[in-house]
Amino acid sequence: MKSFIIDTLIGIFAVDELGTILNFAFLNENENRMINFYSSLDSGILLEEYLNFVGELKNSGFDEFVFDNKELETLTSKDLNCKSSYNRQAPEFINFRINLEHKLNSIGFKKSEDELKLIFKSISEELIKNKISEAGAQKDTIIIQIIETLDIIKKSISLFSSRLREWYGLHFPELTDKLVEDNVILAEMVAVLGNREKFTIKNLRENFDFSEERINALHQLANDSMGAKININIIQDYANQIISLDKYRAFLENYLEDLMEVSAPNLTGIIGSLIGAKLIAKAGSLKKLAFMPASRIQLLGAEKALYRFLKSGEKRPKHGLIFQWNQIRGNKPWIRGKISRLISGKIGIAAKLDFFKGEIIADFLTKEIEQKIIEIEKKYPKPPKQEIKPKKKKTQGKKGSKKNIKR
Repeated sequence: MKSFIIDTLIGIFAVDELGTILNFAFLNENENRMINFYSSLDSGILLEEYLNFVGELKNSGFDEFVFDNKELETLTSKDLNCKSSYNRQAPEFINFRINLEHKLNSIGFKKSEDELKLIFKSISEELIKNKISEAGAQKDTIIIQIIETLDIIKKSISLFSSRLREWYGLHFPELTDKLVEDNVILAEMVAVLGNREKFTIKNLRENFDFSEERINALHQLANDSMGAKININIIQDYANQIISLDKYRAFLENYLEDLMEVSAPNLTGIIGSLIGAKLIAKAGSLKKLAFMPASRIQLLGAEKALYRFLKSGEKRPKHGLIFQWNQIRGNKPWIRGKISRLISGKIGIAAKLDFFKGEIIADFLTKEIEQKIIEIEKKYPKPPKQEIKPKKKKTQGKKGSKKNIKR
Protein backbone atom coordinates (compact mmCIF):
# COMPACT_ATOMS: atom_id res chain seq x y z
CA MET A 1 0.00 0.00 0.00
CA LYS A 2 1.03 3.59 -0.69
CA SER A 3 1.34 6.37 1.88
CA PHE A 4 2.08 10.07 1.30
CA ILE A 5 4.40 11.70 3.87
CA ILE A 6 3.76 15.43 4.29
CA ASP A 7 6.08 17.57 6.41
CA THR A 8 4.82 20.96 7.62
CA LEU A 9 6.12 23.44 10.16
CA ILE A 10 3.39 22.30 12.54
CA GLY A 11 3.84 18.52 12.25
CA ILE A 12 4.51 15.46 10.04
CA PHE A 13 1.50 13.68 8.52
CA ALA A 14 0.85 10.50 6.55
CA VAL A 15 -2.22 10.29 4.30
CA ASP A 16 -3.55 7.64 1.96
CA GLU A 17 -4.61 8.09 -1.67
CA LEU A 18 -8.02 9.36 -0.52
CA GLY A 19 -6.44 12.08 1.66
CA THR A 20 -7.35 10.42 4.97
CA ILE A 21 -4.81 11.05 7.76
CA LEU A 22 -3.19 7.73 8.73
CA ASN A 23 -0.68 8.92 11.31
CA PHE A 24 1.01 12.09 12.56
CA ALA A 25 4.06 13.13 14.62
CA PHE A 26 5.46 16.26 16.39
CA LEU A 27 1.94 17.71 16.58
CA ASN A 28 1.64 19.72 19.80
CA GLU A 29 2.14 23.20 21.24
CA ASN A 30 5.93 22.75 21.60
CA GLU A 31 7.52 24.55 18.63
CA ASN A 32 11.02 23.33 19.52
CA ARG A 33 10.16 19.80 18.37
CA MET A 34 9.66 20.90 14.74
CA ILE A 35 12.68 23.23 14.95
CA ASN A 36 14.82 20.29 16.08
CA PHE A 37 13.38 18.10 13.33
CA TYR A 38 14.25 20.53 10.50
CA SER A 39 17.63 21.45 12.01
CA SER A 40 18.53 17.75 12.20
CA LEU A 41 17.24 17.23 8.64
CA ASP A 42 19.59 19.97 7.39
CA SER A 43 22.46 18.08 9.06
CA GLY A 44 21.40 14.82 7.37
CA ILE A 45 19.98 13.26 10.55
CA LEU A 46 16.48 11.88 11.15
CA LEU A 47 15.13 12.05 14.70
CA GLU A 48 14.05 8.83 16.40
CA GLU A 49 10.47 10.10 16.78
CA TYR A 50 10.19 10.43 12.99
CA LEU A 51 11.73 6.98 12.39
CA ASN A 52 9.17 5.46 14.81
CA PHE A 53 6.40 7.34 12.96
CA VAL A 54 7.38 5.75 9.60
CA GLY A 55 8.00 2.39 11.32
CA GLU A 56 4.41 2.31 12.58
CA LEU A 57 3.20 2.82 9.01
CA LYS A 58 5.37 -0.06 7.79
CA ASN A 59 3.99 -2.30 10.52
CA SER A 60 0.46 -1.36 9.40
CA GLY A 61 1.16 -2.75 5.92
CA PHE A 62 2.28 0.36 4.04
CA ASP A 63 5.31 -0.55 1.93
CA GLU A 64 5.62 2.44 -0.43
CA PHE A 65 6.12 6.06 0.60
CA VAL A 66 5.80 9.21 -1.51
CA PHE A 67 7.37 12.54 -0.48
CA ASP A 68 7.33 16.13 -1.71
CA ASN A 69 10.56 16.85 0.23
CA LYS A 70 13.51 15.39 -1.70
CA GLU A 71 15.97 15.46 1.20
CA LEU A 72 13.50 13.75 3.55
CA GLU A 73 12.78 11.10 0.90
CA THR A 74 16.49 10.35 0.39
CA LEU A 75 17.27 10.04 4.10
CA THR A 76 14.15 7.96 4.88
CA SER A 77 14.90 5.53 2.05
CA LYS A 78 18.49 5.20 3.24
CA ASP A 79 17.83 4.85 6.99
CA LEU A 80 14.74 2.59 6.82
CA ASN A 81 15.57 0.72 3.61
CA CYS A 82 12.06 1.20 2.23
CA LYS A 83 10.57 1.85 -1.20
CA SER A 84 10.16 5.57 -1.71
CA SER A 85 9.65 8.17 -4.44
CA TYR A 86 9.60 11.93 -4.89
CA ASN A 87 6.61 13.66 -6.50
CA ARG A 88 6.11 17.29 -5.65
CA GLN A 89 3.07 17.69 -7.93
CA ALA A 90 0.98 14.82 -6.52
CA PRO A 91 -2.61 16.05 -5.81
CA GLU A 92 -2.55 14.43 -2.34
CA PHE A 93 0.11 16.95 -1.22
CA ILE A 94 -1.59 19.96 -2.82
CA ASN A 95 -5.02 19.17 -1.38
CA PHE A 96 -3.66 18.55 2.11
CA ARG A 97 -1.64 21.76 2.26
CA ILE A 98 -4.52 23.89 0.90
CA ASN A 99 -6.94 22.41 3.46
CA LEU A 100 -4.49 22.21 6.37
CA GLU A 101 -6.76 24.01 8.88
CA HIS A 102 -9.67 21.66 8.12
CA LYS A 103 -7.40 18.57 8.30
CA LEU A 104 -6.03 19.63 11.69
CA ASN A 105 -9.54 20.23 13.05
CA SER A 106 -10.55 16.72 11.94
CA ILE A 107 -7.97 15.18 14.31
CA GLY A 108 -8.79 17.51 17.22
CA PHE A 109 -6.02 20.10 16.76
CA LYS A 110 -8.27 23.15 16.63
CA LYS A 111 -6.44 26.29 15.51
CA SER A 112 -7.70 29.23 13.51
CA GLU A 113 -5.98 30.40 10.35
CA ASP A 114 -4.45 33.39 12.19
CA GLU A 115 -3.14 31.15 14.98
CA LEU A 116 -1.57 28.79 12.44
CA LYS A 117 0.10 31.73 10.70
CA LEU A 118 1.63 32.90 14.00
CA ILE A 119 3.00 29.40 14.69
CA PHE A 120 4.43 29.17 11.16
CA LYS A 121 5.99 32.63 11.49
CA SER A 122 7.61 31.85 14.84
CA ILE A 123 9.11 28.53 13.67
CA SER A 124 10.28 30.00 10.33
CA GLU A 125 12.08 32.87 12.09
CA GLU A 126 13.86 30.48 14.45
CA LEU A 127 14.96 28.20 11.60
CA ILE A 128 16.32 31.17 9.64
CA LYS A 129 18.25 32.38 12.71
CA ASN A 130 19.78 28.91 13.11
CA LYS A 131 20.82 28.79 9.45
CA ILE A 132 22.42 32.24 9.68
CA SER A 133 24.32 31.16 12.81
CA GLU A 134 25.50 27.97 11.11
CA ALA A 135 26.60 29.87 8.00
CA GLY A 136 28.59 32.29 10.15
CA ALA A 137 30.26 29.41 11.98
CA GLN A 138 31.54 27.72 8.81
CA LYS A 139 35.30 27.50 8.90
CA ASP A 140 35.87 28.88 5.41
CA THR A 141 33.77 31.95 6.33
CA ILE A 142 36.05 32.53 9.33
CA ILE A 143 39.12 31.96 7.13
CA ILE A 144 37.93 34.69 4.75
CA GLN A 145 37.43 37.13 7.63
CA ILE A 146 40.90 36.40 9.05
CA ILE A 147 42.70 36.77 5.71
CA GLU A 148 40.96 40.09 5.03
CA THR A 149 41.81 41.26 8.55
CA LEU A 150 45.45 40.30 7.98
CA ASP A 151 45.53 42.38 4.80
CA ILE A 152 44.24 45.41 6.73
CA ILE A 153 46.77 44.88 9.55
CA LYS A 154 49.70 44.59 7.12
CA LYS A 155 48.64 47.76 5.30
CA SER A 156 48.24 49.52 8.66
CA ILE A 157 51.73 48.45 9.82
CA SER A 158 53.20 49.75 6.56
CA LEU A 159 51.34 53.06 6.88
CA PHE A 160 52.20 53.52 10.57
CA SER A 161 55.84 52.65 9.90
CA SER A 162 56.07 55.23 7.14
CA ARG A 163 54.93 57.89 9.61
CA LEU A 164 57.38 56.55 12.25
CA ARG A 165 60.29 56.94 9.81
CA GLU A 166 59.31 60.55 9.13
CA TRP A 167 58.83 61.35 12.82
CA TYR A 168 61.86 59.57 14.30
CA GLY A 169 63.92 60.79 11.35
CA LEU A 170 63.82 64.27 12.88
CA HIS A 171 65.93 62.88 15.74
CA PHE A 172 68.03 60.21 14.00
CA PRO A 173 67.68 60.64 10.20
CA GLU A 174 70.61 58.36 9.38
CA LEU A 175 68.82 55.34 10.92
CA THR A 176 65.58 55.79 9.02
CA ASP A 177 67.20 56.58 5.67
CA LYS A 178 67.13 52.97 4.37
CA LEU A 179 69.69 51.76 6.92
CA VAL A 180 67.04 49.60 8.63
CA GLU A 181 64.50 48.54 6.01
CA ASP A 182 62.44 46.15 8.18
CA ASN A 183 59.58 48.21 9.62
CA VAL A 184 59.06 46.08 12.75
CA ILE A 185 62.79 45.98 13.62
CA LEU A 186 62.91 49.76 13.28
CA ALA A 187 59.89 50.07 15.61
CA GLU A 188 61.60 47.76 18.14
CA MET A 189 64.79 49.85 18.03
CA VAL A 190 62.84 53.04 18.64
CA ALA A 191 60.75 51.45 21.42
CA VAL A 192 63.69 49.81 23.23
CA LEU A 193 66.50 52.36 22.76
CA GLY A 194 64.72 55.58 21.84
CA ASN A 195 67.28 58.34 22.17
CA ARG A 196 70.22 57.96 19.77
CA GLU A 197 72.59 58.39 22.72
CA LYS A 198 71.48 54.89 23.85
CA PHE A 199 72.71 53.32 20.60
CA THR A 200 75.80 52.04 22.39
CA ILE A 201 77.60 48.87 21.39
CA LYS A 202 76.53 47.22 24.66
CA ASN A 203 72.82 48.06 24.24
CA LEU A 204 72.77 46.95 20.61
CA ARG A 205 74.44 43.63 21.45
CA GLU A 206 72.07 42.89 24.32
CA ASN A 207 68.83 43.73 22.54
CA PHE A 208 69.34 42.91 18.87
CA ASP A 209 70.77 40.05 16.84
CA PHE A 210 72.97 42.14 14.55
CA SER A 211 76.43 41.43 13.18
CA GLU A 212 79.41 43.21 14.78
CA GLU A 213 79.96 45.22 11.64
CA ARG A 214 76.35 46.46 11.71
CA ILE A 215 76.51 47.25 15.44
CA ASN A 216 79.66 49.34 14.99
CA ALA A 217 78.11 51.17 12.03
CA LEU A 218 74.94 52.01 13.99
CA HIS A 219 76.97 53.20 16.98
CA GLN A 220 79.12 55.44 14.80
CA LEU A 221 76.12 56.91 12.98
CA ALA A 222 74.40 57.67 16.31
CA ASN A 223 77.49 59.55 17.53
CA ASP A 224 77.80 61.57 14.32
CA SER A 225 74.08 62.17 13.77
CA MET A 226 72.86 65.61 12.78
CA GLY A 227 69.31 65.02 14.10
CA ALA A 228 67.47 67.35 16.43
CA LYS A 229 66.72 66.77 20.10
CA ILE A 230 62.98 66.09 20.51
CA ASN A 231 60.61 64.37 22.97
CA ILE A 232 61.27 60.66 22.34
CA ASN A 233 58.73 59.21 24.81
CA ILE A 234 55.68 59.86 22.64
CA ILE A 235 57.45 58.35 19.59
CA GLN A 236 58.31 55.27 21.64
CA ASP A 237 54.62 54.83 22.56
CA TYR A 238 53.77 55.07 18.87
CA ALA A 239 56.43 52.46 18.01
CA ASN A 240 54.94 50.13 20.65
CA GLN A 241 51.60 50.29 18.82
CA ILE A 242 53.29 49.01 15.65
CA ILE A 243 54.94 46.17 17.62
CA SER A 244 51.58 45.28 19.18
CA LEU A 245 49.93 45.15 15.74
CA ASP A 246 52.69 42.90 14.44
CA LYS A 247 52.28 40.52 17.39
CA TYR A 248 48.57 40.30 16.68
CA ARG A 249 49.36 39.65 13.01
CA ALA A 250 51.59 36.72 14.02
CA PHE A 251 48.86 35.37 16.32
CA LEU A 252 46.25 35.55 13.53
CA GLU A 253 48.58 33.81 11.07
CA ASN A 254 49.12 30.94 13.53
CA TYR A 255 45.37 30.67 14.14
CA LEU A 256 44.76 30.73 10.39
CA GLU A 257 47.28 27.92 9.90
CA ASP A 258 45.45 25.76 12.45
CA LEU A 259 42.09 26.46 10.78
CA MET A 260 43.45 25.67 7.32
CA GLU A 261 44.95 22.37 8.49
CA VAL A 262 41.49 21.31 9.69
CA SER A 263 39.37 22.78 6.86
CA ALA A 264 41.70 22.42 3.86
CA PRO A 265 44.56 20.05 4.71
CA ASN A 266 45.33 19.14 1.08
CA LEU A 267 45.35 22.76 -0.09
CA THR A 268 47.54 23.76 2.87
CA GLY A 269 49.91 20.85 2.23
CA ILE A 270 50.70 21.80 -1.35
CA ILE A 271 50.68 25.60 -1.33
CA GLY A 272 50.72 26.73 2.31
CA SER A 273 48.07 28.07 4.66
CA LEU A 274 48.44 31.78 3.79
CA ILE A 275 48.23 31.45 -0.01
CA GLY A 276 45.55 28.76 0.31
CA ALA A 277 43.45 31.06 2.51
CA LYS A 278 43.88 33.94 0.04
CA LEU A 279 42.64 31.71 -2.78
CA ILE A 280 39.57 30.70 -0.72
CA ALA A 281 38.87 34.36 0.10
CA LYS A 282 39.27 35.45 -3.52
CA ALA A 283 37.04 32.61 -4.77
CA GLY A 284 34.40 33.39 -2.12
CA SER A 285 34.39 30.01 -0.36
CA LEU A 286 36.06 26.60 -0.40
CA LYS A 287 33.07 25.26 -2.35
CA LYS A 288 33.45 27.86 -5.11
CA LEU A 289 37.19 27.15 -5.31
CA ALA A 290 36.50 23.41 -5.55
CA PHE A 291 34.13 23.88 -8.50
CA MET A 292 36.38 26.40 -10.25
CA PRO A 293 38.28 25.37 -13.41
CA ALA A 294 42.09 25.31 -13.22
CA SER A 295 42.41 28.11 -15.80
CA ARG A 296 40.43 30.44 -13.55
CA ILE A 297 42.32 29.41 -10.39
CA GLN A 298 45.55 30.26 -12.23
CA LEU A 299 44.42 33.88 -12.75
CA LEU A 300 42.67 34.49 -9.41
CA GLY A 301 43.91 37.89 -8.25
CA ALA A 302 45.02 38.99 -11.74
CA GLU A 303 41.60 40.21 -12.90
CA LYS A 304 42.75 43.78 -13.66
CA ALA A 305 45.64 42.56 -15.81
CA LEU A 306 43.29 40.16 -17.60
CA TYR A 307 40.81 42.97 -18.35
CA ARG A 308 43.65 45.13 -19.70
CA PHE A 309 44.71 42.24 -21.95
CA LEU A 310 41.15 41.80 -23.25
CA LYS A 311 40.62 45.52 -23.74
CA SER A 312 43.93 46.77 -25.11
CA GLY A 313 45.81 43.61 -26.14
CA GLU A 314 48.58 44.08 -23.55
CA LYS A 315 50.63 41.09 -22.39
CA ARG A 316 48.37 38.30 -21.10
CA PRO A 317 48.84 37.49 -17.38
CA LYS A 318 50.18 34.02 -16.55
CA HIS A 319 49.46 33.94 -12.82
CA GLY A 320 47.59 35.73 -10.07
CA LEU A 321 47.81 35.03 -6.33
CA ILE A 322 49.69 31.78 -6.89
CA PHE A 323 52.73 33.87 -7.96
CA GLN A 324 53.39 34.32 -4.23
CA TRP A 325 54.24 30.60 -4.03
CA ASN A 326 58.03 30.32 -3.82
CA GLN A 327 58.26 27.63 -6.53
CA ILE A 328 56.82 30.12 -9.04
CA ARG A 329 58.23 33.40 -7.75
CA GLY A 330 61.74 31.98 -7.31
CA ASN A 331 61.91 30.16 -10.65
CA LYS A 332 63.04 31.24 -14.11
CA PRO A 333 60.65 33.73 -15.73
CA TRP A 334 60.15 31.73 -18.94
CA ILE A 335 58.81 28.66 -17.12
CA ARG A 336 56.65 30.41 -14.52
CA GLY A 337 53.56 30.17 -16.72
CA LYS A 338 54.00 26.41 -17.16
CA ILE A 339 54.46 25.90 -13.41
CA SER A 340 51.38 28.09 -12.80
CA ARG A 341 49.27 25.85 -15.03
CA LEU A 342 50.62 22.79 -13.21
CA ILE A 343 49.97 24.05 -9.68
CA SER A 344 46.51 25.49 -10.48
CA GLY A 345 45.39 22.04 -11.64
CA LYS A 346 46.65 20.46 -8.41
CA ILE A 347 44.99 23.22 -6.35
CA GLY A 348 41.68 22.31 -8.00
CA ILE A 349 42.13 18.64 -7.05
CA ALA A 350 43.14 19.55 -3.47
CA ALA A 351 40.16 21.91 -3.04
CA LYS A 352 37.72 19.22 -4.25
CA LEU A 353 39.17 16.67 -1.83
CA ASP A 354 38.96 19.16 1.05
CA PHE A 355 35.41 20.28 0.27
CA PHE A 356 34.05 16.74 -0.12
CA LYS A 357 36.05 15.51 2.91
CA GLY A 358 38.14 13.12 0.84
CA GLU A 359 41.49 11.55 1.63
CA ILE A 360 44.48 13.65 2.67
CA ILE A 361 46.95 13.13 -0.18
CA ALA A 362 48.90 16.39 0.08
CA ASP A 363 52.24 14.54 0.27
CA PHE A 364 51.49 12.61 -2.91
CA LEU A 365 50.39 15.78 -4.75
CA THR A 366 53.50 17.64 -3.54
CA LYS A 367 55.80 14.90 -4.88
CA GLU A 368 53.99 14.99 -8.23
CA ILE A 369 54.41 18.76 -8.40
CA GLU A 370 58.13 18.57 -7.56
CA GLN A 371 58.75 15.90 -10.22
CA LYS A 372 56.84 17.86 -12.87
CA ILE A 373 58.77 21.05 -12.04
CA ILE A 374 62.09 19.19 -12.45
CA GLU A 375 60.89 17.91 -15.85
CA ILE A 376 59.90 21.44 -16.91
CA GLU A 377 63.29 22.85 -15.81
CA LYS A 378 65.14 20.18 -17.80
CA LYS A 379 62.98 20.64 -20.87
CA TYR A 380 63.31 24.43 -20.90
CA PRO A 381 66.82 25.25 -19.59
CA LYS A 382 67.09 28.42 -21.69
CA PRO A 383 64.60 31.14 -22.54
CA PRO A 384 62.87 30.73 -25.90
CA LYS A 385 64.18 32.84 -28.77
CA GLN A 386 62.03 35.84 -29.33
CA GLU A 387 60.96 36.51 -32.86
CA ILE A 388 62.05 39.92 -34.05
CA LYS A 389 59.25 41.44 -35.98
CA PRO A 390 60.41 43.50 -38.98
CA LYS A 391 59.81 47.19 -38.61
CA LYS A 392 57.31 48.69 -40.96
CA LYS A 393 58.90 51.07 -43.45
CA LYS A 394 57.56 54.55 -43.44
CA THR A 395 55.89 55.46 -46.71
CA GLN A 396 57.48 58.45 -48.38
CA GLY A 397 55.59 60.92 -50.50
CA LYS A 398 56.07 61.02 -54.26
CA LYS A 399 58.57 63.41 -55.81
CA GLY A 400 57.05 66.67 -56.52
CA SER A 401 54.38 66.33 -53.85
CA LYS A 402 53.82 69.11 -51.41
CA LYS A 403 55.44 67.09 -48.58
CA ASN A 404 58.82 67.10 -50.38
CA ILE A 405 58.84 70.78 -51.32
CA LYS A 406 61.44 72.61 -49.23
CA ARG A 407 60.62 76.13 -48.42
